[in-house]
Amino acid sequence: MKQHSNTDEHPMDQPAGYPLTEGLARFAAEPPPMPPQALATARDGITDAIGLLVAARQEAVVQAALRHAVQGQPQGSSSVLLSGQRTRARDAAFVNAVAAHAFAMDDVAWGCHPSAVLMPALLAAGEQAGATGGDLLRGWVVGYEVLAELATREPGSWHTTGWHPTGVIAPVAVAAAVCHVMRLAPDASRRALGIAASCTGGLQANFGTQTKALHAGRVAAAGVEAAELAALGVTASPHALEHAQGLLQVVSPTRQADVGRPFDHRRPAWRSAGSGIAIKKYPLCYSVHRIADAAIDLAARPGFDAARVAGIEVWIGTRQAAMAHHLQPATDLEARYSVPFAVATGLLAGAAGFAQLVPAFYGSDAVRRLIAATRVHLVDGVSPDDPVFAPADRVRVTLADGSQLDSGEVRFARGHPQLPIASEQLRAKFMDCAASLGEQRAAWLFGTLQALEQLRDLRELIAE
Repeated sequence: MKQHSNTDEHPMDQPAGYPLTEGLARFAAEPPPMPPQALATARDGITDAIGLLVAARQEAVVQAALRHAVQGQPQGSSSVLLSGQRTRARDAAFVNAVAAHAFAMDDVAWGCHPSAVLMPALLAAGEQAGATGGDLLRGWVVGYEVLAELATREPGSWHTTGWHPTGVIAPVAVAAAVCHVMRLAPDASRRALGIAASCTGGLQANFGTQTKALHAGRVAAAGVEAAELAALGVTASPHALEHAQGLLQVVSPTRQADVGRPFDHRRPAWRSAGSGIAIKKYPLCYSVHRIADAAIDLAARPGFDAARVAGIEVWIGTRQAAMAHHLQPATDLEARYSVPFAVATGLLAGAAGFAQLVPAFYGSDAVRRLIAATRVHLVDGVSPDDPVFAPADRVRVTLADGSQLDSGEVRFARGHPQLPIASEQLRAKFMDCAASLGEQRAAWLFGTLQALEQLRDLRELIAE
């Protein structure tokens, strides 16, 4: 039998890992070699988020965030909205994250929006640090893995308590990602995670308003600020995540968060390579994507005519419906968070895109008639893939002659890792989002983002 010596990688007297805060800090500072699939996931998430950032640059909430963040501030090192305008890294991260999340079309994983907060923070901090495209990819993977690790330690769902999970746990994930790009040592990284643990928040009550986009902005800014303050020596609890009064227990809806299990930074789960991200096809809350898909499929059946619809029944998870709670949407933001609208737009337009998020459509008599005809049944079951979702959603339409069309059970939305979008669909979405740049620059930007490993300086992405 082999005897372990002091030079063995895993001596017998050394536990497999460290307490959570320490283990994650060591992972942020010194991650092991990353699987190619993890980096591929990062590449697609970053590409998608940058396209959405460009698409939302002129949105009112983005312009308000821009005026708020840069007014009276000195010129900084980090670009804002992929332009030549520059400001401090934390402020650039704030504005860019508001833009990436403004259309509610950014990717989803673990009940959160990874790329909308990781990409802006990494881009801002990376520009300041002279980082490469490879640094950006690796930082994204670090942030994703930290986010997933925190999410899997909660057996319940933060959505049931009214929290926006992105605002609750993502500040820590962003701080870890930024620490990696800033090349902070484990001690400073541990303090950064502790600082970020005190920067949580975000309420579902604000879903369907401009404030939801601010959630992402505050998360990205908090992660950058936590890393910068830690680099300046600010202290924090070395057990801020796993302490009895630490983040996971304090925000836990069950008070049963798994805070005792060590984290081995040498053997992370690499969930970014396995679970991946869901890239959204529609600018609607992800909780309604399955029923939007179902309605669009029903509308595509031969001979279907929305004018003949007499009644609509929707089966959707209780937690999903709580997020999309606007029953009579009066604005485009409310329409994005509305169960009846998601079905109505699918049935009437066979689509759920930007063209349907205008007053002439969501306020039309045809849409209002279908919304009035919709009956919602709440499903309390929990999907084994995501505790926010029911096992499946369903849409059934009754026509004027009494006949019925049934979508059957829909377990995954298109774009989910189980139903991933093809590379050409990712490109089409990006080109649509980045149309304001002109076709030539948009195509160059997409190609550059899809080959980030070759980018020697992040500042090359910015249009001066």
